[in-house]
Amino acid sequence: MRSEDVDHLPCSIYFNPNLRVDGYDCSSADDKSKLALDLGFDPFLGVGLTFSSHPGVSTSNWVETVPGENDPVLWQAWETPDGRLTQSIKKSGACVDWDSIRWGDECAGSIHKPLLSEPGDIDRCRHLIQPTSDEDFETWLEANSEVFSLARTRDLPVVLTYGQGLAAIMFMMGAENAVYLAIDDPEGFEQLAEFIHRAEMRNIELAARGHIDILKRFGGYEMCNFYNPEIFRKICLPRLKAEVDFAHSLGLLIFYRVVTGMQPVLEDIAGIGFDCIEGGEPHLSQCSLEAWHGAIGGRAASWTGVSTPVLLGGRDPDAVRREVRHCAELFGRRGFILGATNSIRAHFPWENTLAMIDEWKKIR
Repeated sequence: MRSEDVDHLPCSIYFNPNLRVDGYDCSSADDKSKLALDLGFDPFLGVGLTFSSHPGVSTSNWVETVPGENDPVLWQAWETPDGRLTQSIKKSGACVDWDSIRWGDECAGSIHKPLLSEPGDIDRCRHLIQPTSDEDFETWLEANSEVFSLARTRDLPVVLTYGQGLAAIMFMMGAENAVYLAIDDPEGFEQLAEFIHRAEMRNIELAARGHIDILKRFGGYEMCNFYNPEIFRKICLPRLKAEVDFAHSLGLLIFYRVVTGMQPVLEDIAGIGFDCIEGGEPHLSQCSLEAWHGAIGGRAASWTGVSTPVLLGGRDPDAVRREVRHCAELFGRRGFILGATNSIRAHFPWENTLAMIDEWKKIR
């Protein structure tokens, strides 16, 4: 990530918790990292830190049967110092067993009623997006003690996802509603982004106090398949630069994760100052590996490579091998980490992942 000389071309991929390989359960950090080490590539251990709520906030939950919905609807209410907020999701798929709302991809895809739907909701929302308190941070350290212990035992870096950016708005509202909010109430949208940014700056500060080696900023849902470039440049760019500058002032490495939709703002991303840009999906976006390297090469390290959905999830191990060799030829050995564009899932043919690792070992 520092774009220095290396003793071998690093390869670092990551496994989805739903992956099961004989003798390994990847829902366990222990098994996940052991599988990676046994396969012989360069793993890391990942943790995430969100934000706190105002101490005056209380919550309640209930389930309703709603006419016209095939699935029960889970409701959650937050009583804030400035009034009530509510959100509801359909209890299906990954959310079927939930008894409270958990902001994330599953929530975003199951929205029944968005969190923000009435005048005043944005101002109330600030009570739910507070910088992490010292008490919550100590609780978080204890909850992740197993990961930190594994990192010390196995001499692995710990990567902290300290912020989700505009994804946090999507988790509260769903993709469609979040995009409409950016158009219909740009000032309110930026106000929300600022609440999130302040919480992220606090998490960077806490990372320097904890056991963190590398910071990860998720940016997959603030790209141009959701928002236009002007929104990215006005809302995201100045806040991302402030986060990078702050991380560097504390001596922390920091990288930015993207998935698709980044091509119109790739030059902007390359100029932010991140140590590394990670992810990218060359086959299911308009951004080839060549375009990526042309914009980012020499300005930040690249952690990218083999398409997870198209190649690792496909039926041609030889195509995976060819892509590994192509990546090594294109990016070279300095400022490059061979990766997969997303996590390795349970339904992918396992021989593809083995082919990727085997081919990397031949050329590393």
